Amino acid sequence: MKRYWRCFVCNDIHYGVKPPEICPTCGVRHAYVEVTSEEARKVGSLTEVEFTEADFRTAIERFTEGNEFRVTNDKERIDMLLAGIFNNERNHGLKYCPCRLACRDFAEDLKIVCPCNFLVHETYKGKEDGECWCGLFIRRKK
Repeated sequence: MKRYWRCFVCNDIHYGVKPPEICPTCGVRHAYVEVTSEEARKVGSLTEVEFTEADFRTAIERFTEGNEFRVTNDKERIDMLLAGIFNNERNHGLKYCPCRLACRDFAEDLKIVCPCNFLVHETYKGKEDGECWCGLFIRRKK
């Protein structure tokens, strides 16, 4: 069962079955304590971070480094998808994939936050020219 964990040194919040052995933010070993979702929300909201479309574009480029997939070269498609992703964030609170519908079940909807786990989708899995659901990420040519 997934739970919330807070680093007692830097207040980094982690959501998962178990906490990281080493805090990715401050580097301290065994620094996480289990907390309630309410505490995680309060602590996590102490630092507001602005994340523009340009920041997200940079983040997804970094995300693809060293992976078998990359961001598509289709600039028009990227612009359209990023606009949809940020529109979903404004309207629904998270960067949901713009081509999939949220069902308002938080646990289920987490599965479609961009980037989603597209490696298991039929649009990607087992295909030489596989892509994520919306085509933002595509398999690198070998």
